[in-house]
Amino acid sequence: MVNIGVIGCGYWGPNLIRNFNELSDCCVRMAADLKPGRLKYIGSRYPHIQLTQNYRDLLDDPELDAVCVVTAVSSHYAIAKEAILAGKDVFVEKPMTYSVREAEELVELAQKHNKTLMAGHIFEYSPAVNKMKELITENEIGDIFYIDSSRVNLGPPASEVNAIWDLAPHDVSIILYLLGKEPVEVSAIGQSYVRPGLEEMAYITLKFPDHVLGHIHVSWLAPCKLRRTQVMASKKVILFDDTQSVEKVKVYSEGIDTRKTANNFGEFQLTYRAGDIFSPNLENLEPLRIECEHFVHCITNGQKPRTDGKDGLRVVKVLEAANLSMKNGGRPVEIR
Repeated sequence: MVNIGVIGCGYWGPNLIRNFNELSDCCVRMAADLKPGRLKYIGSRYPHIQLTQNYRDLLDDPELDAVCVVTAVSSHYAIAKEAILAGKDVFVEKPMTYSVREAEELVELAQKHNKTLMAGHIFEYSPAVNKMKELITENEIGDIFYIDSSRVNLGPPASEVNAIWDLAPHDVSIILYLLGKEPVEVSAIGQSYVRPGLEEMAYITLKFPDHVLGHIHVSWLAPCKLRRTQVMASKKVILFDDTQSVEKVKVYSEGIDTRKTANNFGEFQLTYRAGDIFSPNLENLEPLRIECEHFVHCITNGQKPRTDGKDGLRVVKVLEAANLSMKNGGRPVEIR
């Protein structure tokens, strides 16, 4: 039985508590939050959980095996570091840290102290995204040209970070996971319209080897919620729409064929290919449940998480580069 504590009971913390609480091989023992109202909310639903306003009470509990850090981004590093040094396995919500330097230190600490460090990149556990990965790995769609992703909605009303740090971690993790590689260069442009200095929208471009591109649009100013990723390839196109309750993934056989003409070696003949639309069957499983099960499994069996600290670091590298590029008027930033 793995005893788990959750630090941060705002929007996402209760979802983690719900999923961990329903697993047979773990127990949510403690929860911490600065706001008494949030603790009252948790206590009314889970009377067995010990509640505190001081997260260090969780770190001092010798019976607690692991903690989940679900606080403001700026506090992820400090709390996760304390937890590792206190001998706890750690799950950190996205983005893992607010800088590459902090992420690198957490990875080194976890390795040094032989503790599990897992980043909350939930879409890498999504049946829809894993079906996309399967289609790519089995070469069902051909050579990838580019991946285009949009994550826009109205809000949030308050945030300590801009839209890149708040929204883009999901899309960056999806793109890196699908391609299985890191970009060599990142650029971004964005703008603040409502709150000076806090960009509410941005366009991010990721340049990968072999001429593959990734493009991400994030915004808090859109009246309609959009969660869409398109993988454009030589044989087929994959569309992932996370706002749909059914048929989240569709595979389009339409595309463009190129062939050299018989008369002229240097000329190509282009033809547009019409084809079928296929929606693969997906497991009806909550990605967060899969993610929570995976964290407990890794702790119990001493295995490396799919979204380990290094995976969290890769995403933070892209986010930091995109933010730096945006602050410098879109100047490209190399990823090292």
